[in-house]
Amino acid sequence: MDTKEFGAFIAQERKARGMTQKELADKINVTDKAVSRWENGHGYPDIETLEDLSGALGISLLELMHSRRQEDITVSVEEASRTISETIKINIDDRKKERKITALIFASSMAILLLISVFKNLAPVVWIAEAVGIIYLIASVLMFVDSKRNRSTKKMLIGILLAMIPLFILLLLLTTSVNVTYN
Repeated sequence: MDTKEFGAFIAQERKARGMTQKELADKINVTDKAVSRWENGHGYPDIETLEDLSGALGISLLELMHSRRQEDITVSVEEASRTISETIKINIDDRKKERKITALIFASSMAILLLISVFKNLAPVVWIAEAVGIIYLIASVLMFVDSKRNRSTKKMLIGILLAMIPLFILLLLLTTSVNVTYN
């Protein structure tokens, strides 16, 4: 499946039904930004969303995955298997990317916490820790807002994890007896 071809097909079918991106998004419980991203060829919907998307567009799942209308409804087992395998592979690749990002966030957070705990008596480390804590706090708030908009439990959990980092930094700083003077 080509992302540009897939997106153009979704846009064509949506417009043929007189729907806006927002209306389609509401029907399948995603954001209009997600629909826009798909239509612009910047990704695919989650595998769990494909069936709802095909239903909302009034097309078969196979037509959606092939990004074209099919006059002949008869499909060989090999063709159906290949299409499903390609879709699953795309979804697995997307999940791997998400896991890498999560692992990177977790590893960098642990490294920051370790550095803070080791060098907590140095004033510049305290300032850096405060800045990092603020960044993580802002990121967690943005993740919560996005999770509410996308109705994504996964993003909400990541937001909770991000919010915990500033709390750990604060606890580390509170257990330190550093006298920092601001000019």
